[in-house]
Amino acid sequence: MPRFYRFDGSTGMDLRPAAVLEADAARIDELRRRRDSMAVTTRIRMVDQPPEGLLPLSLFDRTPLPDRTALHPRTMETVAPDIAGLYVDYMTRIAMGAPKRVVFRIPLLGARLVGQGEYAESLLSRMVDFAFPSARAACLLLDFDAASRRGPQYWRPRRMVPDAATYFNLTRMVARSRVFLDEYGPVVWEGFDFEGGYTDRITSGSGDFLTEDTLWDFKVSGYPPNPRYTLQLLIYWRMGLHSVHPEYQSIRRLGFFNPRRNEVWLLDVDRITPELIDWTERELIGYPA
Repeated sequence: MPRFYRFDGSTGMDLRPAAVLEADAARIDELRRRRDSMAVTTRIRMVDQPPEGLLPLSLFDRTPLPDRTALHPRTMETVAPDIAGLYVDYMTRIAMGAPKRVVFRIPLLGARLVGQGEYAESLLSRMVDFAFPSARAACLLLDFDAASRRGPQYWRPRRMVPDAATYFNLTRMVARSRVFLDEYGPVVWEGFDFEGGYTDRITSGSGDFLTEDTLWDFKVSGYPPNPRYTLQLLIYWRMGLHSVHPEYQSIRRLGFFNPRRNEVWLLDVDRITPELIDWTERELIGYPA
């Protein structure tokens, strides 16, 4: 079908070869995707769901894990919930042996984007163990995570510093996470992505952990997983299957682990209806029919 473009205020037919037109269109699409970035979590917020969610939590099996050591109330913590969640996620990966520079690559990038790269490097250098000074440096560094994920124009410094009660909670949740992974692991991939599975509707997003047959998301909320969280897991699974990574082909379960509540929630993917899978792929993610 002929394409029309404006040249100097007029309209004419573009007679370039089809291959050139297609390459030019692909380049324009890629530039638009980079400009109009949309993460998985952003896309989910655009979806109206019924009260129980499109993928109800009632389909998941809940398993509480034992721990006689109680946490301090969440209201006593001096860091924001997003920082607490990132801390438990990232420090659990370090406890498993991942290099700290690799684990903290996103906040390090965010710091560079807002002109704070040297300060971020100094914070990273202070992280030598799991003692309080290292935890303090980690929380300060994690504040730059949003500058990378949401864009530097939306970032505002908060300087989240843990007090004694917060440090206890964070450290205990990392310990619970290690016990959980000892039981449900081993981890085959931490910080997974969906290369080859992104679309014009979802251009970015990454997850927490894959074990041999389960895709896991860590949450540190004081509440059970909500409909946005369950839909997020479903999107992750389908995008993974459309990605270039073969690890997703062995996924048979979707799961949450919440170290604050010390609970596991698991769902066999066979319990997800084909109709919901099809709608998620076509309407939500944007894969062609």
